[in-house]
Amino acid sequence: MKPKCPSCGNALPLSDVDIAQDVALCRKCGHLSKASALVDHTFDVTALRNPPAGAWMRPTMNGVAIGATTRSAAAFFLVPFMLVWSGGSLGGIYGTQIRSGEFNLVLSLFGIPFVLGSILFWGIALMAIWGKVEVRLRGGIGTALVGIGRIGWKRTFQLNQVTNITEELRTGNRRGGVAHTIVLHGPKSIRFGSGLSPDRRRFMIQALRAAQA
Repeated sequence: MKPKCPSCGNALPLSDVDIAQDVALCRKCGHLSKASALVDHTFDVTALRNPPAGAWMRPTMNGVAIGATTRSAAAFFLVPFMLVWSGGSLGGIYGTQIRSGEFNLVLSLFGIPFVLGSILFWGIALMAIWGKVEVRLRGGIGTALVGIGRIGWKRTFQLNQVTNITEELRTGNRRGGVAHTIVLHGPKSIRFGSGLSPDRRRFMIQALRAAQA
């Protein structure tokens, strides 16, 4: 349940509860109270007061935004690698055809896996530079966003239908890789956040639990 004003009992929207400053404002009676005294014990208040670099929980015009960047030092390796790999493979396969002015069907078909691989790995590289994971809450409706700016993956859910918020370790189906994800359990569970660092992912879980309290 939402935190309530200790003075008048009015339910406080999350946008009026500032975890970082440990203050909550009741707009009905004007009473200021400590946020830590109002929140539920199902999440770590201390963790919310000290978000890791690149993570945030901030009020918006009509709700709250909880998110973190997917920026990673891996970009220093991925970008040069992709410039060499995609430039060499695609340039060799398709560039030669463009320069000669002749179309080679067999060579073009052979290059399709390289095109798909370039799209996939450039997506990973760009996420390591500019990507973010964010959940926006507004009036009980949540939207999970993963991507760069307005481009990316998006899912909408009802906050009151979320039964639990956990971290899950998933094993890849083909290559046996593993990934840690945030899971919003409910009628249709939503998984996201595998590109986040562990501390940013844990912060988002704590913040989402606070929003649900």
